[in-house]
Amino acid sequence: MTEQEKVKLIQEITEDIIRLSVKDHQEKRRSEQEKAVELLARALYDFSVMYLSPQTNHEEALKGTLAKVKIAYNTLDRIKTTKLHITRINQT
Repeated sequence: MTEQEKVKLIQEITEDIIRLSVKDHQEKRRSEQEKAVELLARALYDFSVMYLSPQTNHEEALKGTLAKVKIAYNTLDRIKTTKLHITRINQT
């Protein structure tokens, strides 16, 4: 498998992840982790487009990719740091 074919396969897989992520979720709300996975898939897709298309504006593509990765990181970091456990203390 050539380098170009590998990148195209990455693109196809990330398209599938994005498609699964944006399916209609009427029964349930999407979790923050699911949103972060979608953002990471979109960032990887954008990166693969940039790799396969040398004529694209790399500076703008990198800005968008970096923004998505940072948002995904911040989302996951916020989840990790905001888990609360409340315990009631019986006073007798």
